Amino acid sequence: MTIVASAPTTRKTVLVLGRSATGILVPETADGDEAILVLAIGWPLTDPQRAVLEAAEDAARRGRVVFDAQLIASAEGVAALVGSSDRLMIDAGGREARRIHRALDRSVSA
Repeated sequence: MTIVASAPTTRKTVLVLGRSATGILVPETADGDEAILVLAIGWPLTDPQRAVLEAAEDAARRGRVVFDAQLIASAEGVAALVGSSDRLMIDAGGREARRIHRALDRSVSA
């Protein structure tokens, strides 16, 4: 007799807000989502970052999921907080978006 146990998979929606964020639309939670996580790069928050943060909090409340927000110093801090099954949205300008994608790619290949 073989018993297979697997860990439950959880998924969160992760919104990465760069310093050059323009204010993306926050998606509604989907089936399987357990949280909305906002990762804001830099301090102080810009007006677009603040607006997305507030919209994400409202979406989490409407979807009845956990809301979490973290300030991170740079793009390199993003990779440790994003899981392979997470829905990822990046709001950042060209150069900054490429930096975030490189940090995520390095974490996958490591």
